[in-house]
Amino acid sequence: MKFLKGLLITIGALVVIIVLVLGYLGFVPGVSNLFGSNKPKNLGVTYTQADYDSAHLKDGTTHTIIPSSSSPQGSIIFSGSHPVNAVYTQAEITALFNDRQWEYYPLKNIQIRINADNTEEISGIVLTNRLKGYAEALNLVGSNQAAIDKYLNLIPGNPAFYAKGTVEVENGQIVNTDITDFKIGNLTLTKQVQDNLQGIISHAYTEMAAYPGFEMTTLQFSNGEVKFVGALPDSARVIAK
Repeated sequence: MKFLKGLLITIGALVVIIVLVLGYLGFVPGVSNLFGSNKPKNLGVTYTQADYDSAHLKDGTTHTIIPSSSSPQGSIIFSGSHPVNAVYTQAEITALFNDRQWEYYPLKNIQIRINADNTEEISGIVLTNRLKGYAEALNLVGSNQAAIDKYLNLIPGNPAFYAKGTVEVENGQIVNTDITDFKIGNLTLTKQVQDNLQGIISHAYTEMAAYPGFEMTTLQFSNGEVKFVGALPDSARVIAK
């Protein structure tokens, strides 16, 4: 899997987890057009192949493609683990989030911006038809799956999302988390996220634990860069999308 595992989860728990948890919370929109545009907000962050290559060297994980699988659980296989202590630019992180080959990777057109005040912004598109397979592949499916499926069926197409806030990880704990803006399409869900932030963080811990060989000790955002200290798998084998 060509991305910094867990970073997806801990940037304010802003991406897939929030989409899933809104299903748990019973937030079901009454009309589909509330979601508005499927075009993500342009944060002005671009990247090159060189950005991806340099970021990939820092994570130290070998990526290979497997031909097929009879289930989502067999679509991604991790092995081994090694320590990582690295600093990534916002262009490198954006590159890692966009260059994915796993068939159940549920995001595209991602941009991540780290502002001068150390707040983070992220925008992109959620591929809703991949979320169920994503959850099954990581064994995240539980008693609330029926509610999640019902919620996802009401989302028209693949909606854009935007989020802004702060998050930090110290000694393996998610701290200093504050979500100041969260939208899916044109629908603002900031208050719903703020009101249920502790539950979202709890689910973030669950998802981080689902990645074999992954550990996050430190995550800090400052001066347009991301510092990551922890561990990543030695290898990741995936079925290509």
